[in-house]
Amino acid sequence: MTGRTEILDLADGTRIRVPVSDGAGLALWSSVGEYPVYNALVYDVMTADKVRNRAYRQELAVVAAGRRVLDIGTGQHLNWALHAARCGARSVTAIEEIPDSHAAAGALLARLPERERIDLVCGRSTELALEDRFDVCVSEIIGTIGGSEGAAAVLADARDRFLVEGGTMIPHRCVTMVAGTGLRQIMPRPAFDPRGLDYLRQIFDTVGHPFDVRVGLGSPVPDAPLTNAGPVETLDFATSPRPEGTESVELTVTRPGHLDGLLLWIQLYVGPDGPPIDSLFQSTSWLPIYLPVFDDPVAVTRGERLVVEVHRALSDDGIHPDYTVHVTLGDRHRTVTSTHHGPDFRASAFHAELLTPA
Repeated sequence: MTGRTEILDLADGTRIRVPVSDGAGLALWSSVGEYPVYNALVYDVMTADKVRNRAYRQELAVVAAGRRVLDIGTGQHLNWALHAARCGARSVTAIEEIPDSHAAAGALLARLPERERIDLVCGRSTELALEDRFDVCVSEIIGTIGGSEGAAAVLADARDRFLVEGGTMIPHRCVTMVAGTGLRQIMPRPAFDPRGLDYLRQIFDTVGHPFDVRVGLGSPVPDAPLTNAGPVETLDFATSPRPEGTESVELTVTRPGHLDGLLLWIQLYVGPDGPPIDSLFQSTSWLPIYLPVFDDPVAVTRGERLVVEVHRALSDDGIHPDYTVHVTLGDRHRTVTSTHHGPDFRASAFHAELLTPA
């Protein structure tokens, strides 16, 4: 491994050497939001997300007034609970699972006039019994792969147990898109952004061991795809999203290059009308995810077919999905897995380069 590296000292005594970017150009981040780990940097990035914030504020301004609002995963800043109250919601119940974030949210709320209309609850929504039914459910548990934070299971439960008939779900729908890509063409030396190393360490410590964590590209990369794009996960929160399922798409190579993996990103429809948030083309806190497929990049030419089938099944925690991806490119067939918490560790050449025992 050439270039700058740093060592992560994990709670279980494991030491992992990771490549670190020099601060110029594209860098990698571990996938954000799938684990009960939110440090100050992550919260600040999410709170500063202008694209996301504008879309959520606009939708709450339309639907919140005079209604009972449930906010799942409110976070330490209570963003949407506060905004719903300021938009005239009759009452707001805000749920936060992470104890430290709940405590910080409580300290914030105690200083604000909205405390009279916001009930802050600590726990996981799927394990709570709430007395009220709500007119609106707002949440931001959308993953960098749409369902990877457990949105399908959590929000299907919320719709069934907490929402009134005809109630409103925010967001409305999320579609995960896929395209073939050649990471090495745009990033010859994959390396992590140094600002995200502590977050990566916390993920490994929370899970209890290092594993092949999902990694995202730290900025929009609209020129990264070598193929057209298509949907491989569609979650319709307005009806009832399916936590498990299989979707497939046939893609076409649109420009020559060397294909080594897949790029996955979300198109998030916060409301039923208007264009989606697109994490490949817009700068948001949802990062495009790179999934390695071929250890040795494959030369492709315009017109070749790439078939991608994505199967999602709930992991052993019953909330977060594991993904199994079948890829066919000509006579090449590959099956790769992307799990929530392992056990794969250094299973691909890509992850072996990123995560080296020290």
